[in-house]
Amino acid sequence: MAKERQDGNGRRSGPSEEDCEKAGDQARHTTGAARSYSCLTWLSPAEGKAALRKTMDAETGGSSASAVTAVGLPVNDCTGDEDGSWYATRTMQCQIYPDVQYTYRDGQGKVLGTALFATAQQLDLSTSSLSWTETDQITMLSSTGTLPPNLGVSWTTNCSATCSPKSTKPWTQASIRVGQNLTTTYTLTDQPSTVYDYIDLDYELAIGAPDAIALLPPIKWGGAEVRCDNKISLPNNGGCVVPWYTPTLRLPRSQYGSSADMIEWAQHNLSGHWGLRGTGQPLRRLKGDSQQAGNRNIICGSTKFTKDPNVQDDSCDEFPFAGTYESGALNGVTHGNDCAQVTAVRAGTTGDLALDWPTVTTVGTVTGNEKCVRGHIPKSLNTDLGGTYGGFVVSMRLADNDPFWLSITF
Repeated sequence: MAKERQDGNGRRSGPSEEDCEKAGDQARHTTGAARSYSCLTWLSPAEGKAALRKTMDAETGGSSASAVTAVGLPVNDCTGDEDGSWYATRTMQCQIYPDVQYTYRDGQGKVLGTALFATAQQLDLSTSSLSWTETDQITMLSSTGTLPPNLGVSWTTNCSATCSPKSTKPWTQASIRVGQNLTTTYTLTDQPSTVYDYIDLDYELAIGAPDAIALLPPIKWGGAEVRCDNKISLPNNGGCVVPWYTPTLRLPRSQYGSSADMIEWAQHNLSGHWGLRGTGQPLRRLKGDSQQAGNRNIICGSTKFTKDPNVQDDSCDEFPFAGTYESGALNGVTHGNDCAQVTAVRAGTTGDLALDWPTVTTVGTVTGNEKCVRGHIPKSLNTDLGGTYGGFVVSMRLADNDPFWLSITF
């Protein structure tokens, strides 16, 4: 399952080195003290990688290529996407942020030493459990000059709403040195409610030493999100997913023949392009059984569809599905005759319906602006494809109105 990148709200922002210098000036003017101090700041991924490359080159006297090889970023399912953004599948969310900078200064503001850190996180969920694990990592990538003794890492994870525990502290002033990776895995659990529980996770990181005054507050970020429910999406169990990830329903022609071909024809030839990634909008699950039945009756009711004796075990197939908000019946269509009309085309007599009835052809005039397609399709191809959609709803734990893409494969 391909990862999807979260835009916007998962990106980190926070104090800069300029903020650190201003805070240092203010501290000196206020207290006049000569004690050393420190700041923890964010760099952009590009700034951090440049700083790391420069540091490694200075230490090794080698090329930037060898320096990058020696970095040793923490590893998780986001390896290869170390850009500070959150990525996810339906049951996993991860992030690698390569560039947290620690700066140590004397009482006059002179830089005594610096260190670069990378953080990594991964949440692993289950569609059949209300508990999930989180693995957090922090690696000290490089350092320059002199750092204070007893440099330590403190990390807090805060879990909102119905989550337990509310606060987890993987590390409290845990000692760290260059090249060291701290890693820990812990379990979080949703406390079941009668609604969908949207759980936000927020993080707080401090790196410092007792002998250096921390001029800036700990850095904070969020963007991790979990949605759990107890027997709402599915009748028999509770489970959790990443709600902003849009899954893809893949339907192979080799299994569904003309039923799959009808969908692909509609995606490419009708203006709605329903579920076609890159062209159309996602489809959205419609949960209500009675509303689904009403949609199907409008398009395929017994008084509105006449079977074609030339199609083996003919049945009325429709797209978009009756179980989606894109159903023609919810978008102005009052009779299936108003959909684009297609019929399955026989290609053989092997006994394998997907091979024998692999494609469709249009019936009558098609404008391309129809809000649905209705087809004469062999019944088992129709019902098997519909069953696969039902299984997909279960496996992806789709809630009412949840989006999904649809792709026809071979």
